[in-house]
Order: sequence, then structure tokens, then C-alpha cells
Amino acid sequence: MNKPHEFFRPDLDAEDLDACSKAIKRDLLRILEPNSIVLDVGANRGQFALEVIEVFPEVKIFSFEPVPEAFNDLKLLGSTYQQITPINQAISSQVGSATFYVMESDVGSSLLEPIANQPSKWLTLNKKVTVDTTRLDTFVLQQKLDTLGTPIKLLKTDAQGADLDVIKSAGKFLNPNSIETILVEVNFKNFYDNQQSFHEILAELDKNGYRLAWLYPHRAHDEWLWWADALFISK
Repeated sequence: MNKPHEFFRPDLDAEDLDACSKAIKRDLLRILEPNSIVLDVGANRGQFALEVIEVFPEVKIFSFEPVPEAFNDLKLLGSTYQQITPINQAISSQVGSATFYVMESDVGSSLLEPIANQPSKWLTLNKKVTVDTTRLDTFVLQQKLDTLGTPIKLLKTDAQGADLDVIKSAGKFLNPNSIETILVEVNFKNFYDNQQSFHEILAELDKNGYRLAWLYPHRAHDEWLWWADALFISK
């Protein structure tokens, strides 16, 4: 007899990881080009940045990671790969500081507090830290990315349930002429308090000129879809 869904650990099977990685790389070839600018929000230790560099070595990646231990590894990676600029900040709706919830497996860390008593290490709270926060539009202006004459090719955001805030923080730059494509993690099950929904993200991007182009699904051990990476391109 199958167990209730609550007893399954929401971890990925290796097969899912490999399949998603291959599919994302396939589409990176379609949306990126040499010398593209990529914003990598929730970079962790640079896993996605390395995937991008594997597809297009001549890119410029701004990688945001607020968790101290993960950022230290990201900084080391940046010393090897000059394409990566590590930034020790979280992207949020506000410029300033905020409490960040660091999980036992820090890939699940978030500005949102995890729902209690979840079995996975990436949803089990280890500690709270105070991190610096900024907005995407503030960063774009500071770096003068709006003056380059070409759009930011890709915004990738994996903010563990807070991705709508990341997207909205782009402000006036949330349009395909400024940020051409967006790859965002969307959740179909609640993992965090005040988690932002797929429907809210879809509506926000739809009204700003984007359409859903592809879903890269992640299944949990119960074989149901729990979350996915969603690619949005210009309508």
C-alpha cells in the first residue's frame, strides 16, 4: 500500500537531475549567445553558473548568494572562472538587510521560514543569519547594465519560494527588452510560510510581456510533480 504523501521525502532522484540539466542546457543554446549577461539569483555554490559556462564560455554571470558558507565556495569558483562575479547578497523587494533561514542542506535556504517538521534536510532549519539585500533594478542601475545597448539575456532565480519578490524587484526592467528570458523555480506544494505561487508568478510575467516556453519538472519520491524550473520568453 502506498504511504500518504506526507511520508515521502521531497528529494530528487538522480535521473530527474540529469534529465533536467540536459534539457536546460539544450535550451540555453537557444537563448544565449557569446558575451551574454546572466543574472544568477540563488547561486549557491555556482552549479548553474558552471552549466552556463559549459554551454557558452564567453559569458558574464553575476551570481548572488547570501549564505556565508556557500558564498565562500562561490568566491573560490569565481577565482577560477573569471566569467563569474560572486555577490554576497540576497535579492529582495527591499534594499537593506533581512533574516535568512539556512537549512541543514543549504540549497533549501530562503528568506522565507520553512514549514515545520518536514523530513528533508533542505527543509530543516539549521540557523538564522542576517544578510544584506538589494533589488534587481538597483543592481542594474549600479552596474550600468541598462546602458550596454543589449538586454540582459537571462535572469535565473532559485529563491526557494520567494521568487516573485525577485522578479518584481526588477521594477521597470521587467520586460523582454531589458531582461530577455527568465528561468524561475516554481513550486506546486507548500514548503515555506508565505510561499509565492506558480499562478502569481505566471500572472506577473504574463502582464509584463513574457510567455511560458517550457517546464523542466522535478518529481519527488511519490512520483508526483512538486516543483519545476519554468522558462519564460518574450511573447
